[in-house]
Amino acid sequence: MAKRKIWDKKGTAKLDPTVENYNAGEDIIYDQQMILSDVEGSWGYGKMLRRHGILNDKDIKDLKKGLDEITKLYKAGKFKLKVEDEDCHTKIEDYLTKNHGEIGKKIHTARSRNDQVLVTMRLFMKDKLKDMKKHGKVLVEDIITTAKKYEFLPMPGYTHMQKAMPTSVGTWLAAFAESLMDDLRILTCINDTLVDQNPLGTGAGFGSPFDFDRDKLSKDLGFARTQNNVIYCHNSRGRIEGMVLEACVQIMLSLNRLACDLLFFTTQEFRLFTIPNSIATGSSIMPQKKNFDVAELIRGRTATVIACKSEMTMNILNKVSGYHRDGQEMKRPLFLGLRYTKMSLEVMSIIIKNLIPNEERLLEEMSPELFSAHKAFELVKKGSSFRDAYIEVGSNLDKIKINKSNIVKMLKESKHQGGTGNLQLGKLKSELKKI
Repeated sequence: MAKRKIWDKKGTAKLDPTVENYNAGEDIIYDQQMILSDVEGSWGYGKMLRRHGILNDKDIKDLKKGLDEITKLYKAGKFKLKVEDEDCHTKIEDYLTKNHGEIGKKIHTARSRNDQVLVTMRLFMKDKLKDMKKHGKVLVEDIITTAKKYEFLPMPGYTHMQKAMPTSVGTWLAAFAESLMDDLRILTCINDTLVDQNPLGTGAGFGSPFDFDRDKLSKDLGFARTQNNVIYCHNSRGRIEGMVLEACVQIMLSLNRLACDLLFFTTQEFRLFTIPNSIATGSSIMPQKKNFDVAELIRGRTATVIACKSEMTMNILNKVSGYHRDGQEMKRPLFLGLRYTKMSLEVMSIIIKNLIPNEERLLEEMSPELFSAHKAFELVKKGSSFRDAYIEVGSNLDKIKINKSNIVKMLKESKHQGGTGNLQLGKLKSELKKI
């Protein structure tokens, strides 16, 4: 027997199964992951209804019992959505009605699935961003630790894809620590300023004839503030999710550059770093191959996350104010972007902790001309103008002599903030704790 829809007033609607599957078939895959967030939103909303006399003490007791049951069933893998459920919001309401009677019929008072999905998504995103931030900070910590280990291990620096100046493995790695810290600041700002505001209580997008204290509801749900205008709450769907994906894009761009560097420096022509067997794969046909697939996938999945952000933007383009059903299509790019970004942070931590610099090869690549600018600066310190020193050194490149000890000595001469001789890794660690 077909399940009666909550919007079916007479109990006679018979939705074509192909249409029903098209409407909800994929959407329930994402809603399945948001059940606990919807439970959280329903409990906060129930407490607000109790404060305003719409629910009584028995109702609120039944609500708590029912939501606790749903939570327990969900964690046991026994609360699963089916296409006929349409979404997680309806599934929860149906469960409450069937198992606890009146509370299931009352809980939707002045509430729409429109504002339910808004608050459920906000709670879900808050949780995911908190988790992503944790993994991001772990990666930065791993990078700083590895940078300290190889602080003065020389390596060539490149501009225009050509050898340019001497640098160090520590300096190279610390650059990515700072890049990711900026990314985490962006993520934090987006989460704290945009995501952490409560849209619940706006109904279908035009309010309701109740004097609800939405600020108290926001506190109950753990939001920093209440999103005010009832229409804008719904118009902001996709905009805020898009900004969350923008934070993901920035993280992935940092990881992409690091992955590209690693792929470049681990080629057989360079061999500046060794790929350990624990993070490498092989070929099905070429016995000698050792492939850095994980770095290539980080590179490729950056494009996917950028595409997710673009898809989100396209979804909200050319829509008039109000709720639109195709807003559910935002879940796919959001969930994928969040998942790929978190996974990429996790695997990059593993890569960094297993990174093996080839000291001998790194020193071999420290060819004398890399130190041309340093030699020019030595003449400047003795009184020469920089341009005269530039010409003098440039005309006598074959006379530049270097060895391991004076390479490190020259690296340590850059004592300004952020230079190879003063990476301020301790300061980075302190700043990381404040993010």
